[in-house]
Amino acid sequence: MIKSLKQISLFFNIDDNTLNEIASFSKILNFKKDNIIYYEGEKKNYFYGIVNGGVLMYDTDLKGEIIPKNQFGCGDIFGLISQIQNKPYCLSAKTINDTTLIAINYDKFKKYISSPPFSDRIIKMLSNQIMQEIEFNKLQKYDTTQRVIYTLLNFPQKFVRKKKYMLAKELNMSPETLSRILSKLKNEGIICYCDKSIKVLDYKKLKNKLK
Repeated sequence: MIKSLKQISLFFNIDDNTLNEIASFSKILNFKKDNIIYYEGEKKNYFYGIVNGGVLMYDTDLKGEIIPKNQFGCGDIFGLISQIQNKPYCLSAKTINDTTLIAINYDKFKKYISSPPFSDRIIKMLSNQIMQEIEFNKLQKYDTTQRVIYTLLNFPQKFVRKKKYMLAKELNMSPETLSRILSKLKNEGIICYCDKSIKVLDYKKLKNKLK
């Protein structure tokens, strides 16, 4: 358990005595691809760290279709904001692939959050998430091409091994439109496809297209 905890960013370089205590109220959970971890509105006493695999946070529209909101990978934690606010989870969470999580009992962990280094790390983590949400909301003022370019420049992780139809939904466009824009950027030598991910080759040209 301690070895797994050390893989989570919140617990980097924490002494073994503290990790032993945290391990005593934590548990390892294994999920297959596309398994639901929890649904929006559920109230549990756990937040989660990702040992390996990936997790998609999502909302649903009136038809029940998934609207991707955020994606987390190895070392990340999720579900903590709801615990701090003592509210149900505000989004649903499902696995992107086979995933191993650590579920940590918040009621027993919360005594640590007001003391360094946990307090500093949590503040930084939550601040980064809020700033990313603010930045991503700026997409609304752009047209479809500019939305893709803005996301490539500011949120490149969204193009890493993510299903195209899910990314298209997140960017509020059809998968066909997204494919067309990416193909054009590729043909212009601005991006390339590399191991199921997209890599920017010419940031200057990409930035100029946003002006």
